[in-house]
Amino acid sequence: MMTDKIIMDCLILAAGSASRFGGCKQLADWQGQPLLANSIATARTLEPARIFVVVGAFYPQLLQALPKLDAKPKKLSEKELTNSPVELLEFPAWKLGVGNSLAFGVKHLQSSNPVLVLLGDQPLISAQDLRNLYRSWCKNPNKIACASFANTLGVPAIFPARFKARLYECRGDRGAKNVLLRYADQVIPVPMPSAEFDVDTPAELTSYLKKVI
Repeated sequence: MMTDKIIMDCLILAAGSASRFGGCKQLADWQGQPLLANSIATARTLEPARIFVVVGAFYPQLLQALPKLDAKPKKLSEKELTNSPVELLEFPAWKLGVGNSLAFGVKHLQSSNPVLVLLGDQPLISAQDLRNLYRSWCKNPNKIACASFANTLGVPAIFPARFKARLYECRGDRGAKNVLLRYADQVIPVPMPSAEFDVDTPAELTSYLKKVI
């Protein structure tokens, strides 16, 4: 576990319909656990005060599966995990886009806490990736620390509380990345090649899992 940690919240975005996947991508099997459970478990290694998951299209299925989403994966030890409460936030207007989903989630956060924002379909993000992100951010907590990959900036990212108002303004398909690019002079980029991979289709998921078996 980390010592002298700064209390933060975590916001995981998983509200879309995954139209390219053709079903509830968040519950697709990823090395023996639901894809979304992997993101929750990895986020827990930073010991957030609370973990909020914005869900929409598949809210009933995800609510029913919450015990599985909240389960401890075998790959992480007890020392790497905390019992950060997980709360599903149902966003009925999820069709408006990831920007609106992000704004909806930010509204539920404590105003004084920084926030870790990540997606529910980036399974290659590791606990070490998030630790590197956190350590970089701690060196200058007034700035944003975010993943740098494929010549761009993106999430996972840690936003100081003062940027929540900017995140709350996000709309449509313009999510956290729009804020990162707008305030690039206040961003600490952290190399994270693993952030480039997200799951869009069953074929992508199957293809990658074959490589690691």
